[in-house]
Amino acid sequence: MFYLGWIVLTGTGVLASIGVFLWALRSGQFADQGRARYLPLGETDLLPAATPSRRFPGATVVLLFVIAMGLVAMLSPVILTLARMKG
Repeated sequence: MFYLGWIVLTGTGVLASIGVFLWALRSGQFADQGRARYLPLGETDLLPAATPSRRFPGATVVLLFVIAMGLVAMLSPVILTLARMKG
């Protein structure tokens, strides 16, 4: 029973990694590698200044969701271990 938490943590990490990798492939993150190697050397901003808005952008909501899932995945082995010790 002790290993169940670690299996859940590992499985969640693997699934999240695969999901992020597939998202990167679909959104074209790896499309232009020749240009990408010179991006850190440039001194100009590539994106125009964004206008501030009251709403959270979709990326922020997704990031907060991923952080919450990571915290749940990290806490699940601890909770399962403590539950096992009490029983």
